[in-house]
Amino acid sequence: MNFAFLAKPNTPQAPSLLRDLPTVTDQSQVSQYEGYFYYNLENPQPFLSFAAPLDNKEASFTLDLTSGAIAYRRQHGGGRKQHIAKACGLKHNWNPNILDATAGLGRDAAELRSLGCSLRMIERSPFVASLLDDAIQRAQQSNVELFHSDFSLYQGQSVQLIEHLSQQQQPDIIYLDPMFPPKSKSAAVKKEMRLVKLLVGDDPDADELLPVALNHAKYRVVVKRPSYAPFLNNQKPSMSIESKGNRFDVYVLSSPSF
Repeated sequence: MNFAFLAKPNTPQAPSLLRDLPTVTDQSQVSQYEGYFYYNLENPQPFLSFAAPLDNKEASFTLDLTSGAIAYRRQHGGGRKQHIAKACGLKHNWNPNILDATAGLGRDAAELRSLGCSLRMIERSPFVASLLDDAIQRAQQSNVELFHSDFSLYQGQSVQLIEHLSQQQQPDIIYLDPMFPPKSKSAAVKKEMRLVKLLVGDDPDADELLPVALNHAKYRVVVKRPSYAPFLNNQKPSMSIESKGNRFDVYVLSSPSF
């Protein structure tokens, strides 16, 4: 993956996860790379962005946990009646400790946090993790208090990090949403997801996550899949909850006592 960091005047230096990337200082130099990171100054607070050519045009994206689609879902998403809440067994005012082992863009984790859960996230891609960490830092400085605590990110390989959890660190639920190829490769596939795919590459070891998760979650493992995708690791779940375009496969290990 051939990426660079564009250092613009009066912007922060590259975040720690991107320090190994070559740094360029002129916009004309970025054409030598598949894509580049930079700090956008359109808002009062700089936010980390990624840009790359798609369909002969430059496309870019950034992550924001406090506005846009995430904020709309938080305000109008239906609360604990949502499919993701049902899949995680959120009832009786139970606020589980959830480990999202495939954090990605952090949107499902943000939704679960807004429902009262404590979240730890793991993201294997340092590129995606840098964008998500930037969004988390901005959220923690905002007036959206739910992101001020119980919402942390770790960068690394989930299988290794989960296997090193102590008994005290055992999550109630492990949530998995591994990358899966879309049915269509047309322009209809969202540009943002195409950029994410460019950043993360393939996910050939996704099946290895399930047995590790089943061995380390306390109550259940929840796997989000496209409706057309096979069961992760070809392992049938305890139940499945269908939603528009997606499916939550739930592996129940035990039930909490209320």
